[in-house]
Amino acid sequence: MSWIRLALALGAVLAAPFALFVYWRTRFFFRDPHREPPADPRAVLAPADGFVTYVKRVEAGSTAFAVKKGRTIVLDEIAGVASSDSGYLIGIYMSEYSVHRNRIPVSGTVGMRRHRSAAPFNKSMARVGANLLTRRTPYDEGCDYLLTNERLTISIEHESGAVVTVTQIADLWVDRIVAHVAVGDTVERGEQYGMIRFGSQCDVFVPDALVDEITVRPGNYVFAGETTVARSPILVDGSQRSEEER
Repeated sequence: MSWIRLALALGAVLAAPFALFVYWRTRFFFRDPHREPPADPRAVLAPADGFVTYVKRVEAGSTAFAVKKGRTIVLDEIAGVASSDSGYLIGIYMSEYSVHRNRIPVSGTVGMRRHRSAAPFNKSMARVGANLLTRRTPYDEGCDYLLTNERLTISIEHESGAVVTVTQIADLWVDRIVAHVAVGDTVERGEQYGMIRFGSQCDVFVPDALVDEITVRPGNYVFAGETTVARSPILVDGSQRSEEER
């Protein structure tokens, strides 16, 4: 009977990792915790949970990335949308343990929704994860996925006319990118609008018109719909629009 007990014990040992994987794949990954936006009506919020990998200054529609042998990459290639505004591009890496629900950073109207397929296939984001783990900066060094992977970008036009963009970037093992908004939709700051299934990154471009202060830096961990990534000189929570509609 000892061999039976041994077989049962071995089976339990082998089954445990599989059970944990199934739980992660079907339950843990899809968790949807409640998020409460901060009271500050000038707070621009993180669109995703994860580690800030870069805060890059964008001048007139282009930004320099230390990838592809130092080649300068225009914002249109990174975010999937051309911009004539200067501002800041903030990258947020979502690990397999992060909540993968994405949220709206400022209130406004969806002005654009653009999907770009992988060219030719999604590359792994393992490099940025390793850079974060070893504290190797810049965290996006050698991360070619910024140029090639599938992405979905939406733009949010603030009532002032300033335009914020949010880009969901797929990882190698991503099942699909989801965004439950369409052009013309009115969206509220902190509202959940989509998710990226099974690993990813989310970038947010904030124009100068909505930046009084950048409040995060590379290495910080942020929470979608709660963490302030920038403080605006004007209201971004939609309260001014609500007052005018009364």
